[in-house]
Amino acid sequence: MEKNIYTVMYTGNAKRYQDLCQEIAAFSNREAVERFYAAMLNENYFPVDEFSWGGLVYDCDGNVIADAYDECIEYDGGYFYAEQLITV
Repeated sequence: MEKNIYTVMYTGNAKRYQDLCQEIAAFSNREAVERFYAAMLNENYFPVDEFSWGGLVYDCDGNVIADAYDECIEYDGGYFYAEQLITV
């Protein structure tokens, strides 16, 4: 399986991330989103399984911000998501 290039973006209330457009190499949309989220908001990222991408994720208050089959992560009235650009 080859990595692809994904663009991670945000839609929602957080003005800080309104213009987000971050390219990340990953195997899936969800992995790209989690890689970004873990790097930028690590203090608010608590995955159930720290060694795989795509599982259940909690925030610092114990709220579920991503279910196992979600392709996005909820944040401040919106969510982070990714779109595939190219195959590497």
